[in-house]
Amino acid sequence: MKIQNKKAAMEMSIGTIVTIVLLMSVLVLGLVLVRSIFTSATDSVDSLGEKVQAAIDSTFAEEGAPVVVLLGTDKKAKIKAGTADFGVAFGASTHDGTKATENRLKFKISLDTSARENCITKMTEVKVERLINENIGTRLDFEEIAGPNAYARVTFNIPKGTPLCTQKIFIDAYDTDQPVDDFLGRATFRIQIIKSGLF
Repeated sequence: MKIQNKKAAMEMSIGTIVTIVLLMSVLVLGLVLVRSIFTSATDSVDSLGEKVQAAIDSTFAEEGAPVVVLLGTDKKAKIKAGTADFGVAFGASTHDGTKATENRLKFKISLDTSARENCITKMTEVKVERLINENIGTRLDFEEIAGPNAYARVTFNIPKGTPLCTQKIFIDAYDTDQPVDDFLGRATFRIQIIKSGLF
């Protein structure tokens, strides 16, 4: 009788341990899933590697535009307050498909000031410009060139305590090889400043 009781107790304790291990595994997987859901909406492009350039090239083919932003269909970057060096990748392609050179393609970043409610109305235009690491309203060089395409990033530093808001941003591209007007095209995207979450 004692042997049967010991055996039953041992089976019960093994069953309890297995159950606890399984529950802990499910809990960890659940936390990882929740974390990936929250971070997937705020992915930053840290460098313009081959994969990023290939994704921009694919976006050129899909959209058929001379200037594209790598942000999916909604063209919105969700950035948590307290984030530094958040990068949004974009590209431009020469007007005639010929090879780009270092000084041929340029870009300029500007803010949409026409919206009734945006980050400018919650802060000031100067303060919003300070969130962007690149110079606003100045023609800048692209970082990488491959064939007819040029690639760059616009980067943001959003300090803690920044008001939660949305701001539309314009990227104008220029091709100095065009015979009359060097304006190539415009791409737009939005940044949405969100509060930093649990993860």
